[in-house]
Amino acid sequence: MALNQEQESWVEQLYQEVYSSLLSYAQCALNDDPLAEEAVQDTFRIACSKVEELMRSANPAGWMMNALKHVIQNIRRRRARLNKLVVTALSVDQITIPPQTGGVELGLACKQALGEDDYKLLKMVAIDHHTMLETANEFGISVETCRKRLLRAKKKLKKALEIEN
Repeated sequence: MALNQEQESWVEQLYQEVYSSLLSYAQCALNDDPLAEEAVQDTFRIACSKVEELMRSANPAGWMMNALKHVIQNIRRRRARLNKLVVTALSVDQITIPPQTGGVELGLACKQALGEDDYKLLKMVAIDHHTMLETANEFGISVETCRKRLLRAKKKLKKALEIEN
């Protein structure tokens, strides 16, 4: 939904008023400046998609802070799932499998299941703690495309490892 002129100027004014406090909160909560900035931008994306609800709010700054808290919670949840998945893959990779079982290293199996690029993408986000923006820039794709690709890679890896959540 596109914003009309009045909504756009209202959101822009709100942005000027609350951006620095939202960013400070996100930086403290995430301990990662680029990720904190991404979280605040995502919060404003949500605000723009729910601008009428936001404008009706008695406390728009509080609405924005609550939205940021949800964004941060989702970031933490996503990272925890990815970390769990990659740590599982890497810890199983350390296990020596006797040759007669015909097993292969899990890392190699993950690369084969995902492909080199998707494995690199998953590793950048889960292990190296790159933001979606940094990862998207590395791959020359949009942030939304990066998120969707990461989600597909995660599902594919779960299926390959037969992990259930």
